[in-house]
Amino acid sequence: MKPEAVRKIMMLQAVEEADEADLLLSPADKSSAAELAGAPLEKNSGSVIENAFLEKRADSLLVRLAARHPEAARWTQTVASNHRFGILTLALGLIAAVIGFLTNELGPERRINILSFPLLGIIFWSLLVYIREIILFFRSRDKLFSDSWVDWLIGMMQPSRSEHGKIEKEDQKTLAGSETIFEKRWRQITAPIMGARLKSLLHTTALILAAGAIAGMYVKGLANEYTAVWESTFFETSSQLRPILQTVLGPATAISGGAIPSVEELDTIRMSGGAEVAGQNAARWIHWYAITIGLFVIIPRFIFSLVWRIKASALARSLPFRDVSSHYYEHLLAISTGHSIDVHIVPYGLDPTDARKRLAIRALEDQFEKPLKISWNPPITFGEEEEFTLTDAPDGSTLVPLYSLASTPEKETHLAVYQTLSGHAPNPVGNSPVKWALIDPESYDEKLTFLPDAGKRRIEREAAWRKLFETENLDLIFVGRSPSPLSEIPS
Repeated sequence: MKPEAVRKIMMLQAVEEADEADLLLSPADKSSAAELAGAPLEKNSGSVIENAFLEKRADSLLVRLAARHPEAARWTQTVASNHRFGILTLALGLIAAVIGFLTNELGPERRINILSFPLLGIIFWSLLVYIREIILFFRSRDKLFSDSWVDWLIGMMQPSRSEHGKIEKEDQKTLAGSETIFEKRWRQITAPIMGARLKSLLHTTALILAAGAIAGMYVKGLANEYTAVWESTFFETSSQLRPILQTVLGPATAISGGAIPSVEELDTIRMSGGAEVAGQNAARWIHWYAITIGLFVIIPRFIFSLVWRIKASALARSLPFRDVSSHYYEHLLAISTGHSIDVHIVPYGLDPTDARKRLAIRALEDQFEKPLKISWNPPITFGEEEEFTLTDAPDGSTLVPLYSLASTPEKETHLAVYQTLSGHAPNPVGNSPVKWALIDPESYDEKLTFLPDAGKRRIEREAAWRKLFETENLDLIFVGRSPSPLSEIPS
């Protein structure tokens, strides 16, 4: 899936998760967008169809959001910017070319010490880097750069852009919070991609550095005649030195058709005790080192750069966005494929706020441990216990009454509501067509706030509610907290 499509989906996810009160996007908006995106989906549709659905739904809802809040929702219409990466690429390329070219100072007095050749260190350093790269390349996505200095570079390349002044309106606060959530998630999920791209860039930079050094070496050699000599603190004889040269420059000499000078030839270009040595023309040594750099630096660095670029593309095509707050996607797709459970909540004697509704839904989700599609009935008032009708209840939905713990449980009212609701329930099973009831304790707990025996009163009230339904197969679910253990209920 393309990163830009994932970006839109995650933007909408952040908005919907922050917009619990549906201030920005109404249930009707979401339902309409889902239908335009292809809902209901077939069961077991597969990830390709599901992702296409998520992308189309996100496109539709983000357009509506931007139309209603053009300024506050402007961030939802932005695309990922690579300008920092482009600037870094250009800067590093130029710096590497300049530094590489300046390494053409082949030696004082137009002499080259074949053991202190400026490119020799590049070769050995590169070999160490290759070993590290091979180990790193096979790490898992989440640990790819976790303990690497590249992680610091990634942070520098992914700065936070959300800056919000004083915000008055609630919907704008929600959008501002959504942007902050999205940016944090987006930086985390795309960090491995950025790291792989940086790796590719760094290998390209090393390649340019080495190529610049070779170019500078030849340019310098065109206008000056250099001679090759050698001196060393650790190599005392040419017979000790020649095997080292054979190892380092052997492939280059094989390609060029030459041969490493004999021990006798090496003796003639050795500088010892400050004695003047004429040396020999350095052309072949320059050619050998240039070929060696090409074999052990330029070609491998090109390969690593290409491999990391391919790795970055593969990581970009497989962003694990559905692992970010996975419950959101499970719930959304379950509703869109018909795998969710339709639940119709019927409040009696109370009109819950949006916050209390959210707590009630969470309590049911904890109970069912499955995605739920929730609908709400208009509150039933006192006196309608046996005459109310259900409004907008989906066919076959699970009916759940919602009571207030502040009310004293009574057969004539609360039990009557339960019995009337049971008559409306589809496909009654035995004597218990309604199996769950929600109890909202908010008002009751507020009354008990400053009472010294609040805990005891709460337990006694819970016991009274259980006693009312003791002959019914009904589970009471207390909103916002777990019900008191049975061992705490007085007999």
